[in-house]
Amino acid sequence: MVKVGNFRSGENELYYSCGIPPRRTNDVGIIFVHAADGNRLGPHRMFVEAANRLNVLGYPTLRFDLAGCGDSTGAASDNDITADVSDVISAVRFFVTEANLQGVVLFGISRGARVCYTAMVQHRLPLNGMILLSTPISSGRAALKSFGSRLSEYVCKLKDPEYLRKFLSGRASIAQIRQTLLTALRLRCRYTGTEKKAFTSKCAVLFIYGGYDPIAAESSRYYTGRCRENDVPYDCHVISGANHSFFHYKWKEEIFDVSRQWLERILKQVPR
Repeated sequence: MVKVGNFRSGENELYYSCGIPPRRTNDVGIIFVHAADGNRLGPHRMFVEAANRLNVLGYPTLRFDLAGCGDSTGAASDNDITADVSDVISAVRFFVTEANLQGVVLFGISRGARVCYTAMVQHRLPLNGMILLSTPISSGRAALKSFGSRLSEYVCKLKDPEYLRKFLSGRASIAQIRQTLLTALRLRCRYTGTEKKAFTSKCAVLFIYGGYDPIAAESSRYYTGRCRENDVPYDCHVISGANHSFFHYKWKEEIFDVSRQWLERILKQVPR
């Protein structure tokens, strides 16, 4: 059964969906952190599907909307992710108390993955692990690659007669397309402030990238290098052919299978 409610983060009310199975495998829960312009459903309902399956396996889960997103109050942050990091800290504290947990695993995608990474670097949290999908890095090259990839995706869509009719009839959101392209270009302006810091918290990390994601090579080198510098154990898995958001069902299946096996391995020593 999924419980819906809200908790406070600063001046804002953040809305959540929490699944606590009747029989747990251990006292560690999974918190999902969505990307920019997203919500607690996750891209293509990825978070909903993953949370439901993790609940069946005995893991408590928490999906929530960052401030200004979904049902939550407040204003969504732009380039500065400080407020998002504070929301994640509030979510951890709330979930640990609400579900009587010993620790949590953060599961983030894109901007949400970077928010999770920054929370680990800057704050002391009860983390047992992190699963980070498509974690981006700030650089001009990454921004141009991301913009080019997004633009290419839209051009390919326009070759589809059905989508072209939707676009010409005005049913496609021009504002959303513009925002997506601008967000890609602004990649070089984001995520600053943690590069030279030692990690405040340390836990095992699973990085997952799409082989067709233009930022994957540069980003994975950066984050795995930072983990090595700080003696943080990590694994890095690349899904062949997948894009930044993993829109195909088979890629979501691979994410879930890899994540499940990884969780079983890193949490096997956690007391029940």
